[in-house]
Amino acid sequence: MMDKTDRKIISILSCDGRANNNHIARELNMSEGTVRNHIKKLSEDGILRVAGGVNPDKIPDKHFFILGVKVAASKDLTNVAEIIAEFDEVLSVCITTGRYDLMVEAWLPVKNGLIDFISRRLASVDGIVSSESFLAMKSLKKWIVTGE
Repeated sequence: MMDKTDRKIISILSCDGRANNNHIARELNMSEGTVRNHIKKLSEDGILRVAGGVNPDKIPDKHFFILGVKVAASKDLTNVAEIIAEFDEVLSVCITTGRYDLMVEAWLPVKNGLIDFISRRLASVDGIVSSESFLAMKSLKKWIVTGE
């Protein structure tokens, strides 16, 4: 359960992920140890992860895609989502309502990245009925955290 302090810490880190514990402590008028303990707990609970992000519009050799995926059986949604989420190229997978069962964000090489992803990666997952891809031509307020 997050408290008011947790929310304030997250707000500061959302604006500046490089803010150190001393800076946050001064902003919130509390001790550095208190801030450190809150951040540690938020991280351990899977609520907070601080990472650097890149602007996808500034990286010339990659494209940001969103793919809508239909799954054959509702009972397989979580399993299929978990398999797709393990792919290195995938930034996120959401189980959704509406036209598609899953929305997949992928960060793919410009040359043949999409066709390779669809024909090799997605095609290897049992239970996918169809997919539709959308190229993000311009991204606003989108930062990508990659393992590269």
